Order: sequence, then structure tokens, then C-alpha cells
Amino acid sequence: MDDLDPEYFGNSDQQRLQMRADHLWKLLQDIPDYACHGRVVGLANYSEHNLEQQIALARLQGVAPIDGMPREHLARRRAGLESAGLVTDVYDHWEGSLGTFEAADAILANRGLPADLKASAVTAETSVEDLTNLDNLTQNCDVLLPMGSFLRGFERPSVFLYAKDPEGRVVGAAAAVAQFHDEHDKGGMVWWGMLSTDPKRRGEGIALLLGAMVLRDVRKKLGFSECFTGIRAGNLPSEALCSKLALSRTNTVDLLAINPESFGCGQMTK
Repeated sequence: MDDLDPEYFGNSDQQRLQMRADHLWKLLQDIPDYACHGRVVGLANYSEHNLEQQIALARLQGVAPIDGMPREHLARRRAGLESAGLVTDVYDHWEGSLGTFEAADAILANRGLPADLKASAVTAETSVEDLTNLDNLTQNCDVLLPMGSFLRGFERPSVFLYAKDPEGRVVGAAAAVAQFHDEHDKGGMVWWGMLSTDPKRRGEGIALLLGAMVLRDVRKKLGFSECFTGIRAGNLPSEALCSKLALSRTNTVDLLAINPESFGCGQMTK
């Protein structure tokens, strides 16, 4: 892959979303007010003055998130977005710090992936076939795989791990991306998530172990020790997994503005 051969994933609407985000990121990547982990460009933080920016991002791309917005501002911001003809989607915002990375190390000290699985990291040399199989897995789990330039680490520091069985099937995945500008207050925090497991392999702890492996690599290879993720309220399995890794729900939310005219999907990812 090179700059003339971009890789976009998900269904057709999601691929077009990533294409628009890719072009927009080239214009905004040096501005700390904006962040991206490879799905869509969002606002790095909430401000009472950046409603118009979120509306513009949503109209240009199809989706525009704010991660970690104080919950007390949710009703007012949602009203502002919806009055502009946008649809909103909300996730609880969970964060982890040093204790999360220590919990990951403790889990990995006591167990490993099932013996028939091999974990690999996405790199610049990862085959298109493997990424296609990874995309098939994440789509099957209602999770959107970030675009190839982020997967391969060309845009931001990242860790993308996937597990394959002896037949070459991708059966598990997890990821992290340093989505914030280095000069932003959140520059030391990574987005962590994309946990996916083949339905036939659920119950074996694959997502937990891959998620822990990603956290281990984030600290040892990238030097970060803070992370966050978004969980839809009521998603008890995800809440239980994150609790095992010492992530905690905060009093903030991740708020997505969705433009139904340019993004036909009801939600960007589960």
C-alpha cells in the first residue's frame, strides 16, 4: 500500500465515510483541536464554542464525534446538533491509567491465548488478504475497522493485533491508537478498543487477552499509560471485560453527530 492506494473498510457507507475522513485528516492533522483514530475526524474535546465545528464535521464526513464530553453538557449539545438536522448517538466514556496496564500484565502472566491461535501485529507489510479477513471479522462483530493508513501505523502511533487459527482464519482482534495531537492535553492518552471475537470462539477469553496484549505493547513500545474507550450503555459483556482490566466509567460521554443525508447507517460502530 502507498498514499495512492488507500484502504477503507466496513460496508459501502462506512468506506465512503473513511474516504471523506482521510481527505479531511490531511487538512486538520496538525491542529490539536482535532483527533482521529482512523475511522472519522472528531473534536479532541468539548467546548461551549465548538458546536458549529461539530456540525460542519458531521456534514462534511457523515459522522463527527467528541470523546470525553462532560455529561452535564450532553442535553444542550444534543439539542443543538438535532436542531441542525443531525442524529446523535451516545456512549459511556471509560478510562484507564497505570492500574489498567498493570492489570493487563497480571492477566498475561497467568494465561495466554488458546494454543491453536497465533497473534500478529498489523504492520506496513501485512497482506491485503489478512486485512480483508480482519475486516470480515470486525464487520461480523458490528465493529468498524479503521482505515489502512492508521492500521499500518503511517498516521499515528498504534497497536493493532489479530489472532489467526491454523487454517488462517482471523478469529480475534484488538487495537489502540494515539489519536490526540502530541501538544493536546490528552496527548498522553490512547484510544483502545475494536475488541472482536469470532462467534464460534467466544467464551475462550480471546478478546480479553488480545486487549491485554495491546495494552502491554502500548506501554512498552509506545510509552503510554492512559487509555479510554466508549461503551454503549447496557453493554454488560463489554463493561465486565473493561472492569477486569481496571478501566472505569467516568462522568463523561462520547457523543456522535450523524448526518443521515451522507451516512445512511444508523450508527458508526456498535
